[in-house]
Amino acid sequence: MVSLPKSWIRNAKLKQGDELLLLVEDDSIRIIPKRVSEDYRVVKAKVVSLPRYDESFLERFIYSLFIQGLDEIEIVDKALTPKVIARISNIVHSIIGMEIIDVSNGRIILKSLASPEFSIEDVLNRMAQIIEGIFEGIVDSIRLEDAEGLQDVVRLENDTDRLYLLAVRLENRLTRDIGSPSRWNELRHLLGIRIVAKFLEEIADSLYDFSGTVGGIAEEFKGEILKYVDDVESAFKKVMKAYSSANVELAEDAIKQANEIESDLLRELDRGDISYRLSIYSLIDISRKVKSIGEVAFNRAVREKFLR
Repeated sequence: MVSLPKSWIRNAKLKQGDELLLLVEDDSIRIIPKRVSEDYRVVKAKVVSLPRYDESFLERFIYSLFIQGLDEIEIVDKALTPKVIARISNIVHSIIGMEIIDVSNGRIILKSLASPEFSIEDVLNRMAQIIEGIFEGIVDSIRLEDAEGLQDVVRLENDTDRLYLLAVRLENRLTRDIGSPSRWNELRHLLGIRIVAKFLEEIADSLYDFSGTVGGIAEEFKGEILKYVDDVESAFKKVMKAYSSANVELAEDAIKQANEIESDLLRELDRGDISYRLSIYSLIDISRKVKSIGEVAFNRAVREKFLR
């Protein structure tokens, strides 16, 4: 039995029979009225008057609102012309789980249909899967001399951008729910996921750049570039396995492998035509991102496996 202060009961407008939720943590318990908890999980925001209406600004602004973890966004502005609304609609369609649910009289409401319980780890895994698919698609396209196949990288790279936005949104949402020092390990884990998600998005960008230059490589260098792509892909798969399994030895091996690949690639910068060298630059950038993910994986493994 727990006695609750009368003043708190009055302020919370509780009556006999109302439900309470107990949030049990390592060294504390929080008591929250169920009604307050449900309201807390639905996060709304109202934007009065947009600062600018050009497409570039609107895209950045709406993306920023989305990643804050908001469930509903109301924009009120007398200058919401059909042209501006069309721009906002195009932007919203590029975001996973966001829809326009109402447009009327200088007012537009955006609602996120992405569940707060959606796993951020699943988003990270899907990003890694897409990148592996990009690697494999690039290799096949080079071997088959399929220029059209390289164009598929654009679509897959766009998918990683959309998933990255969703990962940041989920990270912000989950961080908001962590308020106790006893859950700081969870917070560190979330920040690690945010960093890895950013590296994955940048790796996809570098693969996109690579796909734009590799088609112009002279025939005599195609065998070498394929070897380096295989090496970088191998290191990428190893580092993602190290991160997901919190394996400190595998993380160390991935870091060393990425270092060796980078050293080999740097020696290639004095060879070949311009397309070859530009392709090498992209692979160097990916190798460095793999190494950075390896460092995050290493630190995670130490924290989870060796610190109690």
